[in-house]
Amino acid sequence: MNQDKTPETALESIQRREALKTLGAAAVTLFGSASLGISNRAQAQEMSAMSGMMGMGGMSSQAASVQPGLFNRPLPIPPQLQGVADAKGVLTYALKASGDATTELVAGFKTPTWGYNGAVLGPTVRIPQGKPVRVHISNTLNQPTTVHWHGAQIPGNVDGGPHNKIEPQQSITVAFTLNQPAATLWYHPHIDRRTGPQVFAGLAGLVLIDDGADVRLGMPHTYGIDDIPLILQDRRLNKSGGLDYMSENSDIMGMKGNHFLVNGTEQPYVTVPAQWLRLRLLNGSNARLYNLAFADHRAFHVIASDAGLLEHPVETKSLLLAPGERAEIMLDLSRDQGKKLVLGSDSASLIPSLSQMPMGLDGLDQSHFDLLELRVGAPAGTAGKLPNKMATIPVLKSDMPSRQFMLQDMSMGMMQTMMGGGTPTATVSTGPGAMSMGVGGKNLFSINGQFMNMTVINQRVRLGSTEVWEIANKGGMPHPFHVHGISFQILTRDGVAPAEHERGWKDVVLVHAGQRVQIIAHFNQPAGIDHPFMYHCHILEHEDNGMMGQFTVI
Repeated sequence: MNQDKTPETALESIQRREALKTLGAAAVTLFGSASLGISNRAQAQEMSAMSGMMGMGGMSSQAASVQPGLFNRPLPIPPQLQGVADAKGVLTYALKASGDATTELVAGFKTPTWGYNGAVLGPTVRIPQGKPVRVHISNTLNQPTTVHWHGAQIPGNVDGGPHNKIEPQQSITVAFTLNQPAATLWYHPHIDRRTGPQVFAGLAGLVLIDDGADVRLGMPHTYGIDDIPLILQDRRLNKSGGLDYMSENSDIMGMKGNHFLVNGTEQPYVTVPAQWLRLRLLNGSNARLYNLAFADHRAFHVIASDAGLLEHPVETKSLLLAPGERAEIMLDLSRDQGKKLVLGSDSASLIPSLSQMPMGLDGLDQSHFDLLELRVGAPAGTAGKLPNKMATIPVLKSDMPSRQFMLQDMSMGMMQTMMGGGTPTATVSTGPGAMSMGVGGKNLFSINGQFMNMTVINQRVRLGSTEVWEIANKGGMPHPFHVHGISFQILTRDGVAPAEHERGWKDVVLVHAGQRVQIIAHFNQPAGIDHPFMYHCHILEHEDNGMMGQFTVI
């Protein structure tokens, strides 16, 4: 394994900067005509045009041109699946991946989409902690898929990774028990080389683990009323309103769109009670980072990270959320009846500073855009409260040597191909409405100099051990690093303790360009060579093109 324990030397720093300059020059050559599309803010349109001149993405004549809805469409609330109990108390759920539907993601366009048990996205699967469950999954798509239980501490043979493939017109049943704290998890495809396009097509949904803690603490917990799920995604549409996936060369850096959806709808509104409100946030985008903030700059409290409640609420005015990350926040609306609040992303103030590679940014990363309007109505039912103390996070201690993981962007060979004018070749157009399935399986992004190979086990972990993993980002882009089968704690960022809101249970950590992050985890779920766990970048186009490895826990 590639060991990288020493800090970057001055010579290495110079070499890395020169490599990034070379890659940037290549990007201008290749991506000078790349397209971003029509943004929902004039400022972002201007920035996108400027970005096109700089080789970072521009305006597309093929993009669907439609003005934002100005919050005149209601927010869809995903239905809940509670499970049906059998005589032994086992809860059974059913999910069907299907693709014979259209959805009005953007007002005025009927877009072909895929979904679970419906046209787009999927139901919220509600699972009690410690309760045995069975999930019957059927695949009626025209291609293989999987269902990965992102954030779940379950064995590798039911984790839903690329080795858990479900062929078209086939069904499987998985059984597991979630013995972990209450949390907002999610499920999505994880098929080898095609995770990006299948998620972009609309396949994703939430999993809520219940342990009763929020009820005991008096927190908001009435689903869809004062406890609202929000799946944040961006999409690009073609001129006919179809999903436009990886049609531009620059999309290989991570697929970003110019229409922002919340629960599958662009610029929706939701009526909420004038009391404490809980929002469950998922960044379900393929590659987009969000710096979430309210337009009136009000403070809110972060109460949970990816995999559980924090020990104490953390007050803030903005929250960075990378692809795959979740967070729960609470805000006090008791004095806001009759008001309208807008949640958006203040990307310009933060996102550009996380990257050293201009072509990894687009105009919207350097702007502000709106996502959702909260319309504050009358109080409803019993109002929840913000607890002072919510959970106890145990201190983990390693009992094994640490492991090093070095994240690397495009190889020098790929840079030379780019400089020579070569471009990746798109695969078949078998997505919804003949959407392209994009580019997958190219050795472009790596971990420890290794590219994803379904036949190679990259790491072997002892079952029951506790380990420190050190992730060093040697590339120019920030990479969200996800590990299957565990929840971890962040120990340090460049030797410094993480921010307070990152001191809970996590399963995705955003590693900034040039940064080194240490995490610690207890490995209590088995995964053999036939169904190993994955670790990978959660920018899905990076994952599909090499930036993923496999590990066993035996």
